[in-house]
Amino acid sequence: MTTLTPKMAGNGVTRLEEDRQFAKLPVSENKPYLQPKAEAAIKAPSVRTGVSKSGRTITINARQVVMSGLIIADEWLHEFLWYYKAEVCFDMPVDPKGVPKPFLSTTQGNNPNRRHSLTPFPKGMRKGWLRRPDLIIVKDKAVRWPGRATADHDGVAHGDNLHRVVEVKFPGDSLSDSQAKAYEKIAGGRDRFTLLHVIPPGEKQRQTQPVTKPTPVLVPRADGIPRGENRRVPVYGPQPLPDPAFYETWLDEAKQLVHSLAEDGKTLAKDLRQAVGQLSEKVQKELRQHAPWLFTAGHWLQDKASETWHFVNEQGQRIASWTNAQLRAAWAEIQRCTDLTLETLRQIDWTQVLLDIGKGLLALAAIVAGVVVVFILGGWLVAALAALVEMGAAAWAAVAAMLGGGALVAA
Repeated sequence: MTTLTPKMAGNGVTRLEEDRQFAKLPVSENKPYLQPKAEAAIKAPSVRTGVSKSGRTITINARQVVMSGLIIADEWLHEFLWYYKAEVCFDMPVDPKGVPKPFLSTTQGNNPNRRHSLTPFPKGMRKGWLRRPDLIIVKDKAVRWPGRATADHDGVAHGDNLHRVVEVKFPGDSLSDSQAKAYEKIAGGRDRFTLLHVIPPGEKQRQTQPVTKPTPVLVPRADGIPRGENRRVPVYGPQPLPDPAFYETWLDEAKQLVHSLAEDGKTLAKDLRQAVGQLSEKVQKELRQHAPWLFTAGHWLQDKASETWHFVNEQGQRIASWTNAQLRAAWAEIQRCTDLTLETLRQIDWTQVLLDIGKGLLALAAIVAGVVVVFILGGWLVAALAALVEMGAAAWAAVAAMLGGGALVAA
């Protein structure tokens, strides 16, 4: 197996410790790949407090989101032909002798080498029978199948491409018995399951109990890039990225509430937008181009006669417009990139840009029905998704009717 051996990120040394109760990582290249991502993630607060689109307070495991987001960004840049696959959903068998099946995307046609589903609510899931380990390492990156030898949900047989199931635990986190049992089942045995503990700089051993420490708010750099190298993250494409990637500034502000990018009408009528102000200047510029309404208070209005939605600010001015045809086209592309369905679109409660990975792509963190997921979308699709979430909060029946005829059936 060959992979990148990236330069270590940051000034401190974050260690990855393999739990001796389980297997080690399969090859020597794994730790040099995962360590810089853990180094970047450990700098984020362990838990962030956010504000949902409806104004409800929520909590976010920021470190886990950053770690997963960095791996998902690499997957996307490599068109999912990659050794590392974050948060793959598995369908657990009823038969004790059965083999867990990874859910594959149904927005990618019937190609047997299509990627895994990116939503934690894939088509065909049974309540209580889905498991979602942090990471799968595969044997052959040219094969997108992330599971053991078995047939997929369409009956197509696949060989064993699963090298290791990996669970990553940050300080204060622990592996439950039910997790261990499920992940060993997915792996095919304890000898193919690795438990990694992230040990922060200065710590001699892992923390087994949650420890609350204040996260300092550092002074911005003189060059205007908040926190500078402290926010730089390791993202690797087939070719070097033209610009370094940084995680967004809202992850730095430990005391600041993280507002949702998309808000509902009541929130917009009451307060000016706060979410975009928590983003870097570069991402704000990208969003101002595609989603100028995110920078002002107002509301969405549907013009049924012209089949157009308009965003009108508090002064009665039209800031942006989307036709039904444009929204349907954008939704079809969003589904192709995320595997979202109409039902899961309705359940998006919080969204915020996590990373700018270059090439016009943004990593977007979202809370869908209480579960945090990371999607990779272009700026115009982030704008379209934010618009649909806000339109849906104001008039869900109209949005569902508009998208129902042209929307894909996603996994």
